[in-house]
Amino acid sequence: MPARTILLVAHLAPPSPLSAARRSAGFAKYLARRGHRVVVLTSKVSGAGPVEGAARVIRTRDLMASRFNWRKGSFDALQGQSGTAAAAPEPSRLEDVVVPDLALVSWVPFALPRAIALAREEHPDVVWTTGPPPSTNMIGLALQRRLGLPWVADIRDGWRFERNHADFPLAAQRALDDWLDHRLTAAADRVTAVTAPIARDAHDRLGARHAATISNGFDLDELDELAGPPPPGLLNPGRHSLLYTGRLGYAKRSPAALLEGLRALKRRDPDTASRIEVLFAGPLRDDERAQIEAPDLAGMTRALGSLDRATTMRLQRATDTLLLITTGNPSETGQKLFEYLAADRPVFVVGDRTEAARIVTQAKAGSAAPMDDPEAIATALTDLVHGRTAVSPDGIARRFHYATLAEELEAELEAAIAG
Repeated sequence: MPARTILLVAHLAPPSPLSAARRSAGFAKYLARRGHRVVVLTSKVSGAGPVEGAARVIRTRDLMASRFNWRKGSFDALQGQSGTAAAAPEPSRLEDVVVPDLALVSWVPFALPRAIALAREEHPDVVWTTGPPPSTNMIGLALQRRLGLPWVADIRDGWRFERNHADFPLAAQRALDDWLDHRLTAAADRVTAVTAPIARDAHDRLGARHAATISNGFDLDELDELAGPPPPGLLNPGRHSLLYTGRLGYAKRSPAALLEGLRALKRRDPDTASRIEVLFAGPLRDDERAQIEAPDLAGMTRALGSLDRATTMRLQRATDTLLLITTGNPSETGQKLFEYLAADRPVFVVGDRTEAARIVTQAKAGSAAPMDDPEAIATALTDLVHGRTAVSPDGIARRFHYATLAEELEAELEAAIAG
């Protein structure tokens, strides 16, 4: 592929610690290493400073990063900026009002005119927009329609595909949301999606002309920089540690199934249960903390609070097993899974009918159990403690390295230009 100028539009980018920023960071860095000029348009809510690999970074205004955001404390907690005692934030009630998402009013009005001006300055060969928020794709559509630029829309999470259709209370809102989902997806010259189910849905249901799967991944360079042991006291050397990192309820995940599995194991095999400790590193709501710290689970579970990214990554590589709790959505993987695979530790997935479970079991990188079967979870935990889970994740590191994934994205961008 000849050297191209690529306009990368992402609501979240470095230095934001949120997982969504890892994808834009990885592609900006490694597309640049492949000889392309990458221009990043993002929001000030991501922070300030350069993005590695990007020739230019433009950060536009965003009401989420202003004094008009009365929930700024919650957003800081979401990004892990409020200390280890911070509680997990609650979603805004306005999410039930604005279709398709809050960025339509908080960011897009500032980003769209800047994107048009930027395109006239830089003359990009292709535009790549990544969401959620889905309204990011409106910027790609505008650049395609007004300036004739090839546009590739990236879908990190399913839109209507995975959303509970009761999310919006009014039928008119749901109808508008559905229309936008079809309109924006079908209009893109090409679509990239993080999982095969999302890509298939974009093509079969939404009418995308070309939809390719380009998964999330990790940056091996970053892993080298974060080498070293975690701070002492986080892991109990006398226990088999299972580590969950990140948010729960805000991402619509619940620890309930895993905790019921622990209770089943305690009833069935108290000795094995006494050798397990499940650790939760990340902000928790009060109700989540109460579940995790229930008296009958004393000694088996522990909340570590919010940790900085470096500590979290080191802890992932030092724990015995990494725990992935899913919502059960068939297409679910998330950025966290690929960080787990990079840590080269066994992965246990709660939710065996998800794309995450398929990746883990197919790669022999761990095991999975159904969300609705505590006894099956107890059995899987027993196998982990006694070393009966076959793990041989050969080739995982290279397959999901952003250097490899950037080659795949490069091919889709070039195809959009040629088309």
